[in-house]
Amino acid sequence: MKAKYISMLAIVALAFTACDDDDDEDNNTLPGPQLTIPAEYLAPNYAANVVDENTVLTELASMTTEANAAEANAQSGTTVAPIAYPTTLQAVTLPAYSDLVEDWLVELVEAANSPDDFQNPGNAEPADDQEGGLLGTRLLDEYGLELEQMVQKGSFGAACYNHALTVINSDSITAGDIDKLVEIHGAEITFDAAASTAAATYSKRRSNINAQTGFFYDIRTNVITAKAAIEGGSAFNEIRDQALTDYLLNWEKSNFATVIYYCQATKVFLQEAAALTGEEKDAKLGDAMHAYSEGVGFTHGFKGLSQKMITDAEIDQILADLLARENENPESYRFLNEVSLIANLDKIQTDIQTIYGFSNEEVVSFYVNN
Repeated sequence: MKAKYISMLAIVALAFTACDDDDDEDNNTLPGPQLTIPAEYLAPNYAANVVDENTVLTELASMTTEANAAEANAQSGTTVAPIAYPTTLQAVTLPAYSDLVEDWLVELVEAANSPDDFQNPGNAEPADDQEGGLLGTRLLDEYGLELEQMVQKGSFGAACYNHALTVINSDSITAGDIDKLVEIHGAEITFDAAASTAAATYSKRRSNINAQTGFFYDIRTNVITAKAAIEGGSAFNEIRDQALTDYLLNWEKSNFATVIYYCQATKVFLQEAAALTGEEKDAKLGDAMHAYSEGVGFTHGFKGLSQKMITDAEIDQILADLLARENENPESYRFLNEVSLIANLDKIQTDIQTIYGFSNEEVVSFYVNN
């Protein structure tokens, strides 16, 4: 028995020695599953998957068309009818912003039906009997804010981005849900830049179309990766989650890069208007307030959203610099009268650059609409 016991020990020792030699030779871990990421976005059931998102964007486009028609008919003697807030769009909008949109739609129609053009109050506040009107071709409320931009551009954040968050935060996101993220951003299955709508119009404008680089194309990569990771199974959940986080961040960055664009555009229009007179001056000032209002809308629409890099306090500061604080009457008209406020527009650009770490070259590139 003793001899047999010693023999077994020798065999075990030999076995361990052999294992050690193998470890020293390979020292490799068997590779895990590899994720295959396609070169293009694939979605055979796209139309069926994005019915709700398509409805949201259709309603937003319809509401915007009515706002445009109100501007076109302002001070023309044609009575502008009330503009309804579409139900599906309203349902996906942050409640606080939804309440504001309801009020803005009423005020927009009042401005369109006002018998007067926009009356610049100068250093005073607007008169109690003023409802706003046209400045050049732009329909402003009595405070100088173009409300069409608040209801449309603000909804890109408060409604569309908010809906994307709902999709992403669902209990079990599916590959079909990624189609919803493509649609609600305003892209489509082929990511044809020319066919982009809603927020995708602006992620496209802040991108290099020829090189196919920038936010629009980064978002394409994000959704392709997220869908492939979901279809690949739970082993790729970390890749899925990172792709979805990047999708949101690229949308957010494109939104605030667009605020930079409109701050710069406002500045340029105001400076150009200083050299003009009469109707030409009014038209240029109207364009300045149009650009300004776009900046306010894009900024305000992200207030209250979760899962974003910028904080609500930082948004409040931008709105304060734009003289358009939440739940207060804006003082937008002051940009028409106080040259010193151009410095606010420069400050906002610098603040946004700091928040997102944009390079100087990137900021300059944002001044161009692609």
